[in-house]
Amino acid sequence: MADGTLDSQLFHLIDNWPGVPTPGGLIPQDGFTAAAQHNVASARHRVGEKIQVYCDGLLTGTTAGYATLMYLKMGTQNPDVAVAAKTICVPDSATNILEVTNDPDSCISLPTGMVAIALSAMTNGYYGWFWVGGVCPEQYVAALGGNYLTEGNVAAGHITAKDMTADSIGFGANSLALSGEAQTVVIPVACGYALAADTNT
Repeated sequence: MADGTLDSQLFHLIDNWPGVPTPGGLIPQDGFTAAAQHNVASARHRVGEKIQVYCDGLLTGTTAGYATLMYLKMGTQNPDVAVAAKTICVPDSATNILEVTNDPDSCISLPTGMVAIALSAMTNGYYGWFWVGGVCPEQYVAALGGNYLTEGNVAAGHITAKDMTADSIGFGANSLALSGEAQTVVIPVACGYALAADTNT
């Protein structure tokens, strides 16, 4: 099946990461992608810290609602597909759940419900903010608006992070799968909810 796309306003993320977000008030004054704190060699916030922001939906084409952003460490990204804004990342390290990657061949496991979407390009081993829950915070990070990679089989309903044909991580249907002779039932954990079907490319 060919990969597809899903617009940023047609899905909401489910925050499956540990920790409770701090509601409003602590939004970085210079913005989430400011050079002083984002994509930096030394963490400028507590790793794992979450901030919940309200998106008012007044920006054309955006959705009103809450979004959660989390401060994480970029692990070793895919050497063939660099991390950029809108890149879907998942846990990279079995010993540090707060370290993420976009490499489907070296992450802990796929499908998974723990998804962190990059706000910009990132450097291996550096720290920065990622979108992990709620509506797309395009109001705060314009680069998050637009299309996201999917398996081409997404319908309205729960979605999960899966390995794409382009050696990237994207969204797929959160459906049952059978594997091996024992017919083990694998139930992916939802990372989000699609409001509509994706568009095949």
